Amino acid sequence: MLRIPQRNPHRFPMDRLGEYIRQFAELLGQDNMPVFKGIKNASVGIRAAIPENRTNNTFARIVQAKSDPKSRAAKVLQGIQNLLGEDGIPEAELLDSSSKVIYLFKGNPADSEQVSRVFQHGSIDGIVTGLVGADDTMHLHLRDYFDRDMRLVIRDEALARELVLRFRQGSVRLNLHGQWVRTDSGWIPESGKCIVTSFEDLDDMVPSEVFRYIAEVPDNGWLEFADPQTEWTELRGLQ
Repeated sequence: MLRIPQRNPHRFPMDRLGEYIRQFAELLGQDNMPVFKGIKNASVGIRAAIPENRTNNTFARIVQAKSDPKSRAAKVLQGIQNLLGEDGIPEAELLDSSSKVIYLFKGNPADSEQVSRVFQHGSIDGIVTGLVGADDTMHLHLRDYFDRDMRLVIRDEALARELVLRFRQGSVRLNLHGQWVRTDSGWIPESGKCIVTSFEDLDDMVPSEVFRYIAEVPDNGWLEFADPQTEWTELRGLQ
């Protein structure tokens, strides 16, 4: 169970609750086939069940999330903490089937004076991972090249229909405006507070191909490196 104290499940925004459920499922591991078992009225208690033959895999994934900061599981763990921070929730609990606390989330509320925000127009590149909402306000889920998950607002139905066709089908560049927040990994659109206005499809050419074309340009500095792709990766801070 993912337990969020001091919150009433009957007053919790449904789309936001859905985001917690999605992140919780990702933390447990989609390969482990978690299923939704309802909301327990213990503050907000999101319940999940795992097939018996996948239980050990789930616990191994949670251990990895806690012990390996560079793992995908750890990034999902941080994503849940970010959600809590955005919602001003100071802490939450991850409980096992015997109600033992196996992880304590610290939300670091986003209202902290240390958080910097700015309203601006900008763009973000990534892969569409989901679209939810049936009214005039829809939420687009995007995963960028730094493996950060973002929730963006779409209010144009035609635009939403176009973007849902790109679900895990290549990279896009989204143009948007709204509130951006500074994090340890740079400025990103604040969850649920940036509106997508347009997009363009991006060429998914791999870096090695890009450098092959660059190498054909006379007198460029990349020719001095024996392994330009590794050099580029280090400059981008991806290693």
